[in-house]
Amino acid sequence: MRILFTVITLLFVSFASSATVDMSDPNQVIHSVSISTFARITAEKERLQSEPSYINVVIEEELIPYFDYKYAAYKVMGRHLKNTSKAQRNEFVEVFKTYLVNAYGHILFEYEQQEIEILDNTHFKEKKIISIAVRIRDQNDQLTQLAFKLRKNKKTGEWKVFDVIAEGISMLNTKHSELNELIQKKGINHVIELLEQKNREFSS
Repeated sequence: MRILFTVITLLFVSFASSATVDMSDPNQVIHSVSISTFARITAEKERLQSEPSYINVVIEEELIPYFDYKYAAYKVMGRHLKNTSKAQRNEFVEVFKTYLVNAYGHILFEYEQQEIEILDNTHFKEKKIISIAVRIRDQNDQLTQLAFKLRKNKKTGEWKVFDVIAEGISMLNTKHSELNELIQKKGINHVIELLEQKNREFSS
């Protein structure tokens, strides 16, 4: 099913419905993530212009509740996961979560008054991992293609996003390729410090 939304017209509806998302339906998850996030950006345009770092608050509140950042962090660590301590894993998960907030905030900061086209995935019933495509068209008719990858938690039955693919490029795969080699050469503690530094640079 193809549904076309103009973000500004759904502003109040999205805020009202975000608390009642059916997490067992990945399509509802993506509708909530996409509509609420972009509507919030539109609604708080003036504050974002005067206080750019506020985009991180928007991402933390609108995107992160539906993002399986722990699974994403573990995927980035890959085969090195088994060689880390519990403390190291927890620290990496938290610093990677902050990195995601900063990175997605930076990407989404430019969007305003866009139309969102969500292509529902109707074949998710028997699957554990799926993709849902999202097309964003701005006022200049420029099209940006996104795809959200979601994973179903086998214990809770909830679907959460673990990767965003922008114009065919997976952020998760990119970070895995970049950081896995660094973990191999310099260890997990070095990579944690590196991500902490990047997070400081984002906020400076």
